[in-house]
Amino acid sequence: MKKFLLIGIPMSVCNFRCHYCYLSHRPVYLQGEQPRMRYTPEEVARALSPQRLGGTCLMNFCADGETLLTRDLDLYIRPQVEAGHFVEIVTNLTPAPMLERILSWDRELLGRVAFKCSFHYLQLKEHGLLERFAEHVRKIWDAGASASIELLPSDELIPYIDEVKAFSLKHFQALPQLTIARDDRTAGREYLTKLSPEEYDRIWSGFDSPFWAFKKTLFGVRRKEFCYAGAWSVHINLATGSCRQCYCGMVLGNAFAHPEKPFPSFPIGGCRDAHCYNGHALLSAGLIPQLDTPGYGDLRDRVRPDGSHWLQPEMRRMMNGKLIDSNARLGPLAQRAVRLLYHPLRIGKKLYFKLFDKEVL
Repeated sequence: MKKFLLIGIPMSVCNFRCHYCYLSHRPVYLQGEQPRMRYTPEEVARALSPQRLGGTCLMNFCADGETLLTRDLDLYIRPQVEAGHFVEIVTNLTPAPMLERILSWDRELLGRVAFKCSFHYLQLKEHGLLERFAEHVRKIWDAGASASIELLPSDELIPYIDEVKAFSLKHFQALPQLTIARDDRTAGREYLTKLSPEEYDRIWSGFDSPFWAFKKTLFGVRRKEFCYAGAWSVHINLATGSCRQCYCGMVLGNAFAHPEKPFPSFPIGGCRDAHCYNGHALLSAGLIPQLDTPGYGDLRDRVRPDGSHWLQPEMRRMMNGKLIDSNARLGPLAQRAVRLLYHPLRIGKKLYFKLFDKEVL
């Protein structure tokens, strides 16, 4: 894994209204609009070529709404997979048309595609879509792609825990991985629950989820170590090409505008957020090399009773890779220089984009 690219899609169409959705905490939410793509799939492919990026990358595609409702999503993703990159798609897995278009690809390509299936049990049950969700998971596995099932443990779901477990064991041959409900309205991004942390843990620990166990260690811990977000990983707006160091980092430039130039890169150094916003993925990939973390693939995967996996072998190997294996660390003096330069550079870049390149911001 040369880089871990977070590809954000500013698409606010969704067929669910989950009460715990962190996007609903934002001032602008679910406007029901498709993004206006400034760059064609071919232009994006040239800008994200393995030659420019320095090797094979893992890319996570996630929309502000339901990702599979993004118009022409497959046209943007397929060239990345054909180039050798690995792609993860975040989805509630209910829209069929886009899923079927992607699953029609050759099996060799689908071995490098994974679906992070958000298991919104109560919404699926309310809309009569539980069986469709399970059917789509089976289709993904049968086609040769990877599917991991992730459940958000909300307070409202507690009375249905036994029901969730029974459904999961029947259809997925394993319990879902658990994430943690996050309240983005609070400065510390605390647990989104009315329960005490101890009671919250007691109730949900029965899923024996390594994803959950690792994510618990990250909450409330401000990272002070040197972080390579912005160099080994970036966040890119698919519609505009605007490239940030991370969710909370500064804008580095436009990732798609000049594919003939070096890819935008400047490490964030010290994180400014309350805790790593997406640490289950970024820290497990090794953005802070000295942290001893499980592999991202091991956090997403489950092993069925027959010994088979949710993730295909090639995808599991990529997700379990560490960025340090294909990138060089900076020395102590260089790290200190990055920390000293960060604020002046951030202010300078913001002023430059505001005056001369407003479309990047």
